[in-house]
Amino acid sequence: MPFPLRSDVRAAFLILPLCLAGFAAQAAEAFRDCPRCPEMVALPNGPAGPFAIGRFEVTFDDWKACVEAKACRGGQDDHGWGRGRRPVINITWADAVAYARWLSRLTGFVYALPTEAEWEYAARAGSETAFWWGDAAGRGHANCRECDDRWGGRSTAPVGSFPPNPFGLYDMNGNVWEWSADCWGAPSAGESCRERVIKGGSWYYFAPMAAASARSKLDAAQWSYNVGFRLVRRE
Repeated sequence: MPFPLRSDVRAAFLILPLCLAGFAAQAAEAFRDCPRCPEMVALPNGPAGPFAIGRFEVTFDDWKACVEAKACRGGQDDHGWGRGRRPVINITWADAVAYARWLSRLTGFVYALPTEAEWEYAARAGSETAFWWGDAAGRGHANCRECDDRWGGRSTAPVGSFPPNPFGLYDMNGNVWEWSADCWGAPSAGESCRERVIKGGSWYYFAPMAAASARSKLDAAQWSYNVGFRLVRRE
């Protein structure tokens, strides 16, 4: 079953100091730090400086490399939807952090879950509207309950099934909720807390929860077929 949305979950509008005047979003070329590392895209003007972020949500194929290295927990159920290029699901916050730490050891770079500010900056890609393509969700832009006829309300979609945003990032809206580094109720990242912010909405939920500013929370020890993640990379 999907995790319940509590009454205090809000499609809130998080105001970020993006300084968008004169800003033109441009997609950078994707890169990998190793053959089985996820594809990353460098973003030059993040809220706290340059960083790179996953071009796609972490897939079952990406996750498999960490499981085979015995650095990540295996056994995640795909609910019969398929694995491969589908986003890995049924992942706890600690699972996502374990994957980031494995990549950090493997590559020598610092991989981590994005802060909420980093995630929203990447999702907006220079826009000030609810979605990077405008204020109306429409159809054919993302995988959410009323956004898509093939997967919406039914299952995850293979990553990259919808158009990328102007930064060249896929599925920032919909498909699966994505873990962030931040604690719910506080802007800080990395500290011990029970609940973590999740961003992006999912295939199961309606379009307002897939807006760039929308946010929800989940107990860090829980997992769901609605929840996956992507990582940032810092020097």
